[in-house]
Amino acid sequence: MEEVLDIKNIGLRGVKVADTRISDVNGEKGTLIYRGYNIVDLARSSTFEEVSFLLLNDRLPTREELVSFQKELTSEREVPDAVLVLMRMMPKSTHPMDMLQASIPILASYDPQLHDETKEANFEKAIRLIAKLPTIVAAWDRIRKGLEPVHPRSDLTHAGNFLLMLLGA
Repeated sequence: MEEVLDIKNIGLRGVKVADTRISDVNGEKGTLIYRGYNIVDLARSSTFEEVSFLLLNDRLPTREELVSFQKELTSEREVPDAVLVLMRMMPKSTHPMDMLQASIPILASYDPQLHDETKEANFEKAIRLIAKLPTIVAAWDRIRKGLEPVHPRSDLTHAGNFLLMLLGA
């Protein structure tokens, strides 16, 4: 009879694998810093859109920049029908992260800047992903529950729109 060993996967705990200006995770202190801001402070006083802008631009937006950024996100919320067709074909037991991983290449094939690797194009691709991922997550949650996805609306905040698409009302 084979001996079974209980092995605990501790990953790379304590091993520094990269340097980044975007975030700092200190598990021992229990802190997460985004672009110099403590995540607790951001969660208390910032919107999803403000934090997304911060991550992309290395600073919080002005009021005018935030309005413009919100309009960009709103205009990019819809996903191609092919993504929803794929979702309907997948087993309902598919993990949400696996569904996201399967959806990204489909989104890429519809991206007008797919082969443009300039900094500007990659920035615009990031905005499109930020806008579309909540639509995919909400749609998958509804599809696997046997419900129809709810299309995004342009009159709601990013968070409000996500809740609408998730809950359907």
